[in-house]
Amino acid sequence: MKKVSIFLMLVMVSWSYAQETDDLYIQSEFLPSDEVTNIYRLQAGIALPIINNNTEKFTVGGNLQNTTLNYIDEDVPFETGEIETFNSFGLRFTYERNLRNDWSIFAMQESKISSNFRDDNIASEDLFFNAMLTLSKYNGRNNSMLTFGAAYDIKYGLYYPIPVITYARRLNDNWAYKVGVPDSRVKYTLANNHDFEGFATLNGFTGNINDEVEVYKEDYSGTLRQTSVVLGLGYNVHFWEKFSATAQGGYTAYNRMQIQDYSNNEIYDFDMSNSFYFNVGVKYTFTNKTNDREVY
Repeated sequence: MKKVSIFLMLVMVSWSYAQETDDLYIQSEFLPSDEVTNIYRLQAGIALPIINNNTEKFTVGGNLQNTTLNYIDEDVPFETGEIETFNSFGLRFTYERNLRNDWSIFAMQESKISSNFRDDNIASEDLFFNAMLTLSKYNGRNNSMLTFGAAYDIKYGLYYPIPVITYARRLNDNWAYKVGVPDSRVKYTLANNHDFEGFATLNGFTGNINDEVEVYKEDYSGTLRQTSVVLGLGYNVHFWEKFSATAQGGYTAYNRMQIQDYSNNEIYDFDMSNSFYFNVGVKYTFTNKTNDREVY
């Protein structure tokens, strides 16, 4: 990775792909496996609306994440002590504005430190930059929203940008769906406070190895990247007007984890098998005055 100057210290306080709400949240994810490793992630974050009116919205937020990997020794042919725990701290800014003819624009920029922190110092390779830019068009005739753009975010475990293309529509008071990438969902609402949801989503993480790891008796520097496509079902309950709790379960249709050098070349592929996926969390949602259309 190109050397850069670290000119700011990131503070702690998405669920990601969250341009629809501003919130305070905590959640945990668990991918159990009897091969290679179990993956456990604990996340917390906040997005505070600084400007929030009918025309535009600007938020400032922070997040932290701990990722713990419990390796199965016989499935990994080298010592894993250097790559068992990763922590990340992020500072995020978002801006959303309504345009003419039911168009809107959304932009996100995030600076993040993500590392195993085995060295006493923060290296320039520990610093990552995420960004997203999308345009959305609302159709009042069928209460739908078309969104398209691009995102670069290390939370997917990828080193290249991905397209963001979704079509969301509310069919009636009970049913709504969203189809596209990196996230597709269908939701059934029961008695206003209960949602049942099926989903297919892209997930993962990236962390810098800021001290060398020995693979096959040779020392390497680089990053650990994990990417999965998760299919599952979830249940959301809303309470106290602004709070919600979530429980999800599913299975990974695709699961990959690699150590890569700073040129994004593979050093070691863990040959991960697909696994179950569990996620629980609690969220407080701030009112979004800019995007008040109930599409999904």
